[in-house]
Amino acid sequence: MTLNPAFDPKSDSSEHFSDLIPTSTVTYQQMQSELNRVRYLKKIMPALTIIVFVALVLWPVLNSKEGSFTLAIDRLEQRDENAKLVKPRYVGIDKYNQPVNISAEMAFRKSNDDKDYYLKNLLANMKMRDGTGIEIRATSGMLDAEAQDVTLEGDVTISTENNFSLTTNQVLFLINEKIATGENGVTGIMPFGSFSADKFHVDVDQEIVRLKSRVHLHFDPDKPMEIPKFNSEK
Repeated sequence: MTLNPAFDPKSDSSEHFSDLIPTSTVTYQQMQSELNRVRYLKKIMPALTIIVFVALVLWPVLNSKEGSFTLAIDRLEQRDENAKLVKPRYVGIDKYNQPVNISAEMAFRKSNDDKDYYLKNLLANMKMRDGTGIEIRATSGMLDAEAQDVTLEGDVTISTENNFSLTTNQVLFLINEKIATGENGVTGIMPFGSFSADKFHVDVDQEIVRLKSRVHLHFDPDKPMEIPKFNSEK
């Protein structure tokens, strides 16, 4: 039998095992760092995938001129004259230095030069000269801040802390004078009873009620009127 001189089992096995021996050494710290980096990449890869997906979806919208907008009102070429104010509040004082607070669900002006504010779901709180509180509620209203009056419509209720109230669907209320006038009917309650009429003129501050056309009064015997006492001089 002839042996191939090129085949040497000893030399081949030695060369094979030499290839398995690493040529460089890796420390434990380096291995631990590599493992930590792998764990970190596993955590952030889902988030990066989501971000890239959202960017691909939104990019056509954000890059479109039709979908663009600006938040700076002073940069708009034309301002919206009918811009609405959400939950506006008017705070002032009347001619007797009593506080006046008017709030609403929404308000707007027809133009920037318009002095009238159109209010929705209005709530007003003010006081008489003696400090008695007045509350006004209305479905809608138009406030003229310069003239200090408000036109109320819808379900309108004016009530005071001294058991006076009236209900109507349209009324002009003068803030300084605390006077309410209307011609579309009214019903009300006073300390002595109740009333109703087609037209009315009520001085809330002085507690003077003037009624006209189909006037009805109901006096409650359990609530007698307080007649002022007069001192007669002999």
